[in-house]
Amino acid sequence: MQIVYGLDINNIKYLVLDYNESLMNGRTVQKLAAFRNGIGADKVVFMDMVNDTVIAIYNAEGHNVVPDMDDFKAAKAISAGSFDREYHVTDYYLSTIVVEKPMIKTAC
Repeated sequence: MQIVYGLDINNIKYLVLDYNESLMNGRTVQKLAAFRNGIGADKVVFMDMVNDTVIAIYNAEGHNVVPDMDDFKAAKAISAGSFDREYHVTDYYLSTIVVEKPMIKTAC
């Protein structure tokens, strides 16, 4: 189970979740941020919740973006325990959206 926090800042819907390398893939983030089949967000913020550090920020299209002031406001709000919504995302759902990274085979 993964807890995902949702909040709105300046009409931008954010999802903020704890760092998870398997989810930090453009196509996976795009599926997670989709309003129809995902949770729904304009931006997805990955944080190290223990150290309150922003790891990466993606837009809804799955592109890693340079953070702006609103992105840091979202991270600070989550660090302070302030959020609008809390989603409990099951491991099964995450397994259906995770796009596997291609394995590179080496010749021996």
